[in-house]
Amino acid sequence: MSLSERQINDRRRWKAEGFPYDYYLPDETPECQYCLTEKQAEILRGMLQPLAWKTRWWSDSDADIDQDTIEAYRDDIIRRLMMACCDTEFGVIFRWTEDGVLQKSTDGGTTWEDAPEDDPRNSSPVFPPVAGDPSPDKRCIAANSVKTLIKEQVGDQLTDDMSRYTLGQVISDWVNTLLQSSNPFDAIIQIVTNQILALVIATLRPALTDDVYNELECCVYCNMADDLSFNDAQWEAVRTCITTNISGIAGVFLEHLIYLIGKVGLTNLARSQAATDGDCSTCCPSCADLWDVYDETHGTITSRDSSQITIDATLAGGNYYVILSTMAADTCCTPLGYDILSGTVTQTGNLSWTACGTAPVEGVPEFAFGLFGWSSDINYMQVQSGVPFTLKFNF
Repeated sequence: MSLSERQINDRRRWKAEGFPYDYYLPDETPECQYCLTEKQAEILRGMLQPLAWKTRWWSDSDADIDQDTIEAYRDDIIRRLMMACCDTEFGVIFRWTEDGVLQKSTDGGTTWEDAPEDDPRNSSPVFPPVAGDPSPDKRCIAANSVKTLIKEQVGDQLTDDMSRYTLGQVISDWVNTLLQSSNPFDAIIQIVTNQILALVIATLRPALTDDVYNELECCVYCNMADDLSFNDAQWEAVRTCITTNISGIAGVFLEHLIYLIGKVGLTNLARSQAATDGDCSTCCPSCADLWDVYDETHGTITSRDSSQITIDATLAGGNYYVILSTMAADTCCTPLGYDILSGTVTQTGNLSWTACGTAPVEGVPEFAFGLFGWSSDINYMQVQSGVPFTLKFNF
């Protein structure tokens, strides 16, 4: 819509009077400390958000409005409004460390201290608990709610040619719904937005498959408290699960989002009741589910459940062997031990094993400590004898 002659004249007058409609020049004049309450500062910051909207700016030249420039103008004003206390000579100012820790300074930036109480990921309002008794089904529905909202409100909104500004608006709107946050949290939203944009969205979008979102659902389900909440350790466990089980840029993208909203945002997603059902039957495998016979020739499994595997030894090279492995260096757990159900285990150092982090190799265990000799996470265990035997491994 074109501007009327009156609007054009008004804006020329405003510009002549110093209103920065054409371009922004950094203001080097001394900063003043206004005695505002936190609520007053919050209201003013909200009123200033439109200063970064291109539709609010006009130039009498043909040059395009530079989005970064008008955002810098708005952010400079907001930064000054963040210093809105009268307790000391200096107002409170905030910054984020490289690790995403919010810090504050009350002496103009000379010294800094961690301020977790001011981090919206810790202090925002938490959605109320969902009615009903704790149950796996209830947790699964909550995990599906997390998956659904992330997919619909962020993942499905991505476009191949999305700009940093548009992506920032999508993520900011989503986060603000969950955390009701304002500055200084806007700063870290922009950091994460830039990181996500750097992933190349045209490549990211096809990587966000249904299987990826289902893995996200499992990561949430397996680390959620019965009341559909998350503490610091559980929030970090979800992020670790994502980067471990979802490869490539899809895992990085989803971990960034979970990092950004923190334990409060993740709890609010889970309690949002955005889903009415869920299927978590393949989530959270038990320790026993991780193991199988190495190359299918060193033992025969006769029964298994979530707490045990019963296996008959097989003859190989003159001895009877049972070799179980997770087949991966970092897929590990700590078994409880084994029972000899038949036969005998006669070899000295009969239990050999490989520690988590070392790739398992058939016939080449890393350690040998005798019966029930392990006490840490492992990915390979080998038992041998000169006579047939049957074992039950306990998990």
